[in-house]
Amino acid sequence: MDGVTVMDRALVDSARTVPGQGKRAAGRLTGIDVARGLAVLGMYAVHVGPEPAKGGVGVLFKPFEGHSAALFAVLAGVSIALMSGGRRPKVGRDRTRVALKLATRAPLLVALGLWLTSLETGYMVILAYYGACFLFAIPWLRAGAKALAIASVVVAIAGPLLSHLIRIQLLPRDLLFFAPDLTAEDVTSTGLLKAATVLVLTGTFPALTLMAYVFAGMAIGRMDLTSRSVCRRLFFGGSALAVGGYLVSWIATGPLGGMQAVYRSLEPAAAQMGMTPQEFFRLHQTWIHGTPPTTSWAWELLPTGTSYTPFDLLISIGIAAAVIGGCQLLMPRFERVLRPLSDLGGRVLSAYVLHFVAIALLWDGSDGDSIFSVLHFVEFSVVALTGAVLWRKFVGRGPLEWAMNKLSSWPKHLFADARVPAQRRG
Repeated sequence: MDGVTVMDRALVDSARTVPGQGKRAAGRLTGIDVARGLAVLGMYAVHVGPEPAKGGVGVLFKPFEGHSAALFAVLAGVSIALMSGGRRPKVGRDRTRVALKLATRAPLLVALGLWLTSLETGYMVILAYYGACFLFAIPWLRAGAKALAIASVVVAIAGPLLSHLIRIQLLPRDLLFFAPDLTAEDVTSTGLLKAATVLVLTGTFPALTLMAYVFAGMAIGRMDLTSRSVCRRLFFGGSALAVGGYLVSWIATGPLGGMQAVYRSLEPAAAQMGMTPQEFFRLHQTWIHGTPPTTSWAWELLPTGTSYTPFDLLISIGIAAAVIGGCQLLMPRFERVLRPLSDLGGRVLSAYVLHFVAIALLWDGSDGDSIFSVLHFVEFSVVALTGAVLWRKFVGRGPLEWAMNKLSSWPKHLFADARVPAQRRG
């Protein structure tokens, strides 16, 4: 998200087309904003669109479950990489300024996330967890694409396993346990250490595993995203990673018996509710969110969206890479058609925050499932796209993007280069 993903407009605008070089994507890296716009619409699909579990047209909305949040996180990493120099990481004072800017935005995002959680919309808010990830990204600002890609894979595989080991001792859970998001009351009543534990390990978007997405995005941001060949490799390579992840997970959970082990761990709870383990799993599988149950290691073999298992992380990274590469390839050819998505993606922090405010104003807990419909998805999407286009045309930067930039711009005044007065002649 711009402001959330710290997109540096000056850097993006500098990615110009080189005349006569057909291998270059046209103009700015506006395909990145298109990808953000798609992530926003995916978020609306999950939050107000029809429920896929009920069948019908809702089945068409199932691909958005889990993957929109992952795309946001990968794009956050892309923007951190662009902000810190893109293909050529900044050094010295320039890198220090970027680090201080990230360190300033981190608590602002935590505070904004806590405020959104206080609206009690019933939805999970990722902003506070982004704040923790911004701090974790600072030591990696000097890293290149290869090192960041390796870090992403290592975290994607080892992070969930390490989390499982720690949570067995610290906070074991079954499928019915659902850890709520961090609130301001939690911070004041339980202290900073407990709050940090939620943000890093036990929350709904734990930074320990969320960093797999951020590292992947930073690696992508270190590539030449103006090169069509690079974008094609992102598209096809990401698609292959996602398909391969699903295939290996299917083998592990099917022929190798992983799913049967999951069902065995559910037998006592399912029996109490008069269900088969299979029925119990289908009814409650979305409760895996962020932290899989610790009742069996087989949970780590699932590819379920937002489960933050190794397969979920790798599949979602692949999908995000394919979307980013595809948007960069399509934008030069269909710029007029995709421009509204790009405008929305350029104001994504505002679109994210304001949609929670709208939900809090329009519905409450007594409304039940009435919020979920195709009509509401269309209404939210049309309003957001139209508002973004008009705001870009008549105002410019989004309101929250402007505020975030102003509040975190102070580091640019540090370490100003000394100016030597010009000598007078004669």
